[in-house]
Amino acid sequence: MRLTSLHSERAGSAPRPSSRALRRHGWQPPRSGTARPQRTPATGKPGGRTGRLIALFGVAILCTVAGSWLLAGHFFATASPSASVATLHDVSAELHGSGWAAMDAHSMDQGGFQMPAQMMPGAPAGNEMRLGIPITLRNTGGGTQGFKLAEEFFLVGGLTEAPVVLHSDTFGLLSRLAPGTAVNGVLYFDTTVPSATDPPLALRWQRGGDTIDLAIPMLGSTPAQHNHGS
Repeated sequence: MRLTSLHSERAGSAPRPSSRALRRHGWQPPRSGTARPQRTPATGKPGGRTGRLIALFGVAILCTVAGSWLLAGHFFATASPSASVATLHDVSAELHGSGWAAMDAHSMDQGGFQMPAQMMPGAPAGNEMRLGIPITLRNTGGGTQGFKLAEEFFLVGGLTEAPVVLHSDTFGLLSRLAPGTAVNGVLYFDTTVPSATDPPLALRWQRGGDTIDLAIPMLGSTPAQHNHGS
């Protein structure tokens, strides 16, 4: 009786559809040995945003270091010049042995060259003395180059608080150089004689928007300061 009832329940259940009938409705049986591909969450390209940030950070560091070196180079070149020759915009300037002028004898102390009398219109004021700087200007370019001594050359360093303007020179009216030519002359500045502990004097050259300080090669020992009166 039990077996009959169980058989009756199974017989009354809905039959399972065949695979042929399922294929008619678009069903496909899974292929053996083929794993269904699984999607992996998108993590972005390797080295994407992080790589760009690292690259930008590296560029910023390089720019900072380069700027620091340029600023340091400019500062030290201005504060302590070591070269007595330079070229700016197709004109080179070379300084020679310089010295302090003996106003009474119209000559250069320890310098070995004379100061023309017409370049001595008046004695320096107070404790100042007249410094003569022999200089050679040369045109290194292919065209004619002009120069303006009073607007290009200044004396800095020592006890000066501001650049000292040119007092006089021996170039006369010459203000242009043909290609490949050169001219020698002397630049004169009135200033207080610095001591051994003061910053060294330097000739500041400004030309074409650029500035450079040239070391002044001094001849002989530093003279004692003299009071010429006002």
